[in-house]
Amino acid sequence: MTVIYAIPVTKTDPDDPSARSLIAPDRLEELDRRHGPARAQGFAATLLLEYAVAKLFPSIPHPLAISVAEGGKPCLVAQPGVHFSLSHSGAWAVCAVSDHPVGVDIERREPGRRDIAARFFHREEVRYLDSLPLYRREDAFYSLWVLKEAFVKATGRGLLLPLRSFCIRLRADVPTLEYDEADRPYSLALVPFSDPSYRLAVCTEEANAKAPVLEIMD
Repeated sequence: MTVIYAIPVTKTDPDDPSARSLIAPDRLEELDRRHGPARAQGFAATLLLEYAVAKLFPSIPHPLAISVAEGGKPCLVAQPGVHFSLSHSGAWAVCAVSDHPVGVDIERREPGRRDIAARFFHREEVRYLDSLPLYRREDAFYSLWVLKEAFVKATGRGLLLPLRSFCIRLRADVPTLEYDEADRPYSLALVPFSDPSYRLAVCTEEANAKAPVLEIMD
């Protein structure tokens, strides 16, 4: 099962001593090296991870020991069977926890970013976007973007896997993956989100995965 937690970044304070005490010192050092909004966003996402694991796996000790696997994917040092993924954009931070390898992505919808598709997306995805009426293109673009980011995170390869090397098809808003090198099953899902100015997607390394549960912390 996959559970996604979301929190407004303003609900957490990266300088609050009580909140900082919940996070391992080495993780805090890494977060404190970030600048601007990225620090607060990363702090909120890390607190979500601590909360999520404590709720779903209460026997795991805290603060969590987080490492980085080959390819750049973060993982829990002593709990290889517990998988997670973090993402943040604008005012929101999200965390997905699963019993399968998982990737999650959230993006704030902003006008004028379609050039990302032309530069980085698969040619069939670009052709699909160009075939849509103008009023549908922005929503389809952000749907593809979060799905693609969620997939590369789930594989553990991150941006080492070029976004143009695989294609995601949107048929009646049901995403399907076309990737010649995929030797494992993956399930993709667009997750309805309460804030319409954001798009949220998740990918898990399993066939026919159930729809994820979304919990918003407010």
